Amino acid sequence: MASASEFTAAEARAIADVSQRKLDYWDDIGLVSPSGSRPKKGSKKHGRGTKRRYTFNDLIRLRTVKKLRDAGLSLHKIGKALQKLRKRSSSSDGLLEVLITDGKSFQRVRADGNVEDLLADGQLVFGIVALGRIEKDVAGRVNRFTSKGRGGTRKARQIG
Repeated sequence: MASASEFTAAEARAIADVSQRKLDYWDDIGLVSPSGSRPKKGSKKHGRGTKRRYTFNDLIRLRTVKKLRDAGLSLHKIGKALQKLRKRSSSSDGLLEVLITDGKSFQRVRADGNVEDLLADGQLVFGIVALGRIEKDVAGRVNRFTSKGRGGTRKARQIG
């Protein structure tokens, strides 16, 4: 391994389950580029054949693009959606968000729980109800409620 926080191209290929050709192409078109340490442009050690280093987040991005491709989404649609995400928020990395696809459309789950269609200029499609979060919220509310006592008639009990 390159370092504790960086991975070589060979390691990235194995972990993300993509070919060297895909790594090169996705880097060339700016879809997923290694963000680890890399020789500076203009130096003799920059370009193909140099040792590129991938961070953990890069591996997530690579695997995400692979999963989106496996689901039937074209690189063109993936790139188009990511451009829209980058225009909206410079701090957001679209490939590290919750993404949904049926192979034709491409959505992301927003922080407010709504789903946004990225290929239809941000149209809201539907909302998501996260039952796991609701369960934890209700358990916390029940615990707070019972710890106060219901008029002193019941003993407090822990839920969850």
